[in-house]
Amino acid sequence: MAANLEKYPTKAEDTIHRKLGDELVAVNLKNKFFYNLDSVGTFIWERCDGQHSVAQISEALVQEYEVDLEEALRDCEQFLQELVQEGILIWGQDPKGSSPAA
Repeated sequence: MAANLEKYPTKAEDTIHRKLGDELVAVNLKNKFFYNLDSVGTFIWERCDGQHSVAQISEALVQEYEVDLEEALRDCEQFLQELVQEGILIWGQDPKGSSPAA
């Protein structure tokens, strides 16, 4: 999975979301599935803008939640990969314009 650390997750076009307090509900409009994200999931989701790599999001988790970097990298990467598999996130291109992160 470590190959994903320099990828830039972004929200899929067929996804809508609404923040409710410190949690978030995302809806995949293709399959009509709802996804409830807790406060940590919401923190990660808000950084899935195509401008932050998985590594950068993990570093933000370390600062916000005082967790170990190795744990943050592993858990963040796994969580994002699951959301990509569910179709609510996609891997975007490097915002600096280099090669695609696919």
